[in-house]
Parts: sequence; structure tokens; C-alpha cells
Amino acid sequence: MKFTYQIYWERLGKAGAVEPFLLPLTLQFPSVAEARAVLEKIVAIEKVPAHSVTLISEDGAISERWFQIDGSWRRKD
Repeated sequence: MKFTYQIYWERLGKAGAVEPFLLPLTLQFPSVAEARAVLEKIVAIEKVPAHSVTLISEDGAISERWFQIDGSWRRKD
């Protein structure tokens, strides 16, 4: 199953200005669990200034947005 990641960041000096950080990345995974595991590894990289990350399946059946809240990543759909 194909999943697309989109990483968003908040521009410094522009409070509330959340923009895409990189181009969307689409990858093939055998399950949503593996796609989520990769998402966790992406957001664990301290040099990635992520505000939020979306994970969307090719068919649109899975659409998740993850935010960093109080120092930990939480899903908010």
C-alpha cells in the first residue's frame, strides 16, 4: 500500500505560519503499522524542524495528522 508523508514546519519569526518543509514523499509499505513506524523515526530526528506530519494512504482511507504537543508526538485527526 502506498502512503504519502508531508512534513510541515513553523517559519521562524512568523508565528502561526505553518508551511510544507519538504516535498511530499510517497513510499510503498506492507501495512499502516510500518508506515507509522517510519513516521516515528522521521519525527525523532532533532534536526527536522517538524511542526506536524501528515500520513495519507493512496486510496485516502487512512488520513492522519500528527502534532508535537508538550514535547511528544500525538495523532490529531
